[in-house]
Amino acid sequence: MLTNKNRDEQPIADLPIQHKSIPIMRQNKDFQPTKELQPCATCADCPMFSDFQDSRNRGWCSAFDKLARTHHPRTNSCEFAIKEYEDQTKIEVGVTLCSHELDIDDDGAIFPKEERIISLFVEEITKKAVYEAFEAHQHDFPGFYILAYHRCYPDAEF
Repeated sequence: MLTNKNRDEQPIADLPIQHKSIPIMRQNKDFQPTKELQPCATCADCPMFSDFQDSRNRGWCSAFDKLARTHHPRTNSCEFAIKEYEDQTKIEVGVTLCSHELDIDDDGAIFPKEERIISLFVEEITKKAVYEAFEAHQHDFPGFYILAYHRCYPDAEF
């Protein structure tokens, strides 16, 4: 029984009951911790970084000509600068190729039927580096093998 005095104060039992469902997010119980985190590349790993070996972990970045810290992460700009640096430091090598086919001259000496000289770019002048560089072009020279190689000096005068 309601009166004007307590019209807004209805007893709880008299209120209509509404059934509502509230979605509850379940907890993932299949959690597996990730494997060890992989450290990102830093200035200390960069070929263009010279470490001062001081207590503040500083060094010189040749890519940007400024001071840097060993723990700084490498950015895309760093990667482009490193790639450009590595491309500039490649060494041009002259490679003498000989064919497997042999020929005999008038004196009876045996020599390769065909000889070609090509140039390749390598990071260091070693037999392994030259042969690895030649593998990429070997399909262009079927039947040829490397006879000799030497460093090219494009500005040299003979």
